[in-house]
Amino acid sequence: MQTDYIDKLLIVTGGSLDIDWAKSFLKDKNYDYIIAADSGLSHIKNLGLVPNFILGDYDSVNPEVLEYFKGFDIKTYPREKDYTDTHLALITAIKLSPRHITILGATGSRLDHSLTSIGNLKALLDLDISAEIVDPHNKIYLVAEGEKHIIKKSEQYGDYVSLQPLGDKMLISLEGFYYPLEKCEVKTGLSLTQSNEISADEGVITVHEGIAIVVEARD
Repeated sequence: MQTDYIDKLLIVTGGSLDIDWAKSFLKDKNYDYIIAADSGLSHIKNLGLVPNFILGDYDSVNPEVLEYFKGFDIKTYPREKDYTDTHLALITAIKLSPRHITILGATGSRLDHSLTSIGNLKALLDLDISAEIVDPHNKIYLVAEGEKHIIKKSEQYGDYVSLQPLGDKMLISLEGFYYPLEKCEVKTGLSLTQSNEISADEGVITVHEGIAIVVEARD
């Protein structure tokens, strides 16, 4: 497995993935390194991608798919392990020092897995690695304390922007939004920052304290 510095890394894991949407999403994007996590390998095959590294216990992977990727760089884990396959993929990705990670297949019917994957983004944030979880309806990422994050209206993922603290609370300011805020304390569970919209050319999120989970959402 390579250890050189890379720019963009893609992880495809085993949650729900709309293949038609994923093909459209990936159409104009290039990645320097691709990791398939467990049953995400089936998604990789359906997308026509070539993985650089494959990991998992493969208990839910069709043997024909495994045979198709025979000879690739593969690491097998026991079914009973301490980390999810997505988390193991992120641990692997960190060793490659990427600047940015995109994760597909990390959401779906298993809300517990989705929540854990969002929490896993914290480890990347601590290492100054930007990362996003993307599905047909959401782009999810974290904004750290002291950061100012800009969303261009022309490039936003959906019509809505929602925020929640990763932790007990956050202190944030919102500029260029339909509902602006100035150093507002938002505690976990408060819906004040749900379904906001960008009203200017850019929406600016400033996190003064805490960490913000940002969801750019579309219906």
